[in-house]
Amino acid sequence: MRILSYKILFFVFFGFTELRSNEFALIHSKNFSNLLVKIAVDDNTKQKGLMNMKQLKTHNGMLFIYDTPQIVKFWMYNTYIPLDIIFIDDRNIISSIKKGVPMKKNLISSEIKISAVLEIPRGCAKKLKVKKGQIVSWIIKKTAEIKNIRYFHCLNLKEK
Repeated sequence: MRILSYKILFFVFFGFTELRSNEFALIHSKNFSNLLVKIAVDDNTKQKGLMNMKQLKTHNGMLFIYDTPQIVKFWMYNTYIPLDIIFIDDRNIISSIKKGVPMKKNLISSEIKISAVLEIPRGCAKKLKVKKGQIVSWIIKKTAEIKNIRYFHCLNLKEK
């Protein structure tokens, strides 16, 4: 009976986390709203990120959410899309914005402990006037809730 209880708890916890990683977030700041991104909350989705994607067709990037603030490291190996990597602290303040160069193996690290990282196509941060020190927020949405959202800021953004 005890083993069954643990299996049920394992399924409920990890099953719920897996479902959440298939959901979306609408990102907001003083300069923009409704920036649609996928979310990554479980380790598998965080490790994969935007790797192997050649373009974004249905969303503008990915929001990585961490349970506890921590120093995080990203790399662009097997990532084809040039990215703006935006580190967000536990007060939802942007602590830094770094550039991700496709296919590079060097680590891109947060300088302080952060609670979230937003990856969007390079140039999107400039287009949206995203800057260090700004506050950002997000609302988690299920796939069914985003069907009527058609405003994608950064799709088809050409780098200059």
